[in-house]
Amino acid sequence: MPKLLYITTNLQGSGGVSRLLSVKLNYLIENYGYTIHVITTNNKSNTFFYEFSDAIVFHKIDIKDFGFQHLLKYKQMLQNIVNEVKPDIVINCDNGFKGTLLPFLVKTNASLVYERHGSRQIKTTTFVEFLKKRASNFLIDTSINKYKVFAVPNDDDKNDWKGNNVNLIYNPIWFKPPQEAPNFDNKTVLAVGRHSVEKQFDVLLKIWQKVIMDYPDWTLKIFGDSDKDNTLKRLVKTLKIDNQVELHPPIKNITTEYSNASILLNTSSSEAFGLVIIEAMAYGLPAITFDSTSGPKMLIDNDTNGYLIKSFDIDAYANKIKQLISDKALMETLGKNAKKSVKKFDIDVIMKQWHQLFQSLH
Repeated sequence: MPKLLYITTNLQGSGGVSRLLSVKLNYLIENYGYTIHVITTNNKSNTFFYEFSDAIVFHKIDIKDFGFQHLLKYKQMLQNIVNEVKPDIVINCDNGFKGTLLPFLVKTNASLVYERHGSRQIKTTTFVEFLKKRASNFLIDTSINKYKVFAVPNDDDKNDWKGNNVNLIYNPIWFKPPQEAPNFDNKTVLAVGRHSVEKQFDVLLKIWQKVIMDYPDWTLKIFGDSDKDNTLKRLVKTLKIDNQVELHPPIKNITTEYSNASILLNTSSSEAFGLVIIEAMAYGLPAITFDSTSGPKMLIDNDTNGYLIKSFDIDAYANKIKQLISDKALMETLGKNAKKSVKKFDIDVIMKQWHQLFQSLH
């Protein structure tokens, strides 16, 4: 069995990449017997939010500032670990700027795989971020053929990257979906994600303000890490929707919340896949999202298992929520279709693809 070396940023957080890697790496060890090493950077603590197998060997590169002045130090530390581990396959999961430099930083005979979790079209809010995105995309375009495989999670991203090595591999649902249908009597809608700019929860709160004018007995629950300024908490008070909004920190077992909700809401401006969406759909929840994001567009068949709303029409979004709230039979129909549509993301199916890929590179 080939020895795998994953390179990623910190795994202390509750984000989708951390969740996916914990599930996938544990699966590869438990079901196929892989030897796995992981290099993590930007560590903020020595603990993980999700569970990782004790069989995984972790290597930390702790550099507080990854500016150009520290690039040579990072290169040396990275090379030392690669020389020590002697992997057969190196999987790059670092979607940050330094991650795009990997083929230029490391000398190895191992096969290189890029597991891309970020969209090429990710939205930026500052000119500096825009320049960084342009530079990152240019570096990937320049080095893409140095990878044996460039793996992306959705069809749009497969077309965005130019290379003969671009493979489509979906992200898996990490749990076995329940057999029973949800209880649509629960007057709760759900949103999940960190309070970052691209999640656009500020837009969601403005949408929700419109909804509760007609349905004040419904509650929006948002689960995710708050930003340092508690922007959403302050906006909830400004909009005077305190009684209809609950802000919660991330929880490991988010499935308990899916089972107690009736609708999943997503307002991201950029979403390469949408792990939360397929999780909720596996629980039979209809999802509503904007149509400008590549991941949700792949997951949602409009009017069949959820709704795609023209970006960023908050009135149309609010009206769709109201339509679902007022029509339980419609929620049940969309939810039933949602549950059927995500069967292709079964973890056994997806992980078999990764196993076959690794075997072909060994």
